[in-house]
Parts: sequence; structure tokens; C-alpha cells
Amino acid sequence: MVESELKESRAVLLAARQDADEPAETEQAEAELVSEWQGRLRRLLAAEPELAPELRRILADDLGPEPPGSGRDEPSVTVSVRALDSSRVYVAGRDQHITEEGDR
Repeated sequence: MVESELKESRAVLLAARQDADEPAETEQAEAELVSEWQGRLRRLLAAEPELAPELRRILADDLGPEPPGSGRDEPSVTVSVRALDSSRVYVAGRDQHITEEGDR
């Protein structure tokens, strides 16, 4: 039942993406579906935790396997930067404060 409802929700979202005049419409529809399904799946797993492996299978079939480095135990950061001509590139893993004279 959950699998068919997930597929139906996916179809609704894909249709909304095709029919939307504005990207904000699609984003709102997606946010609503995500919120709805997060709550539903949380309640389902709280009531029946033994369904977790089956739920993982359903999601893996639909989303594909997780790429390496995307798991909670495998933090991963990839940064690609290219500066051209006299451009400047600043890269930071967290907060960054830049003060340069003459840029005011």
C-alpha cells in the first residue's frame, strides 16, 4: 500500500513540475508532499519498526543506491572552484569574513 501511494505521489509531483508556470509552484507542491510523507513514514515506523528494511528497499528502488560519502558515517565535501581573468574566489567550510581595502 505504501509503495503504491509513494508512486502516486511521485507521479503527482512530476505532473506538477511539468504543468507549473512558476518554479515556486513546484517547490511548494514538493515541500507539501515531503512534509506529508515524512510524517506518515515517521508514524508508520514508530508503530511498526520491523518495516524499516522494506521501506529502505522501496526507497532504494525508487531513488537508487546512495552515492559513496552520502551516508551519515561518511562525511564528504567536494569543492570545485575556477577563477577567470581578475576574478576572486573565496572558499570556506564554515563562516567566512573578508575585509579588503578598496572594495567599498
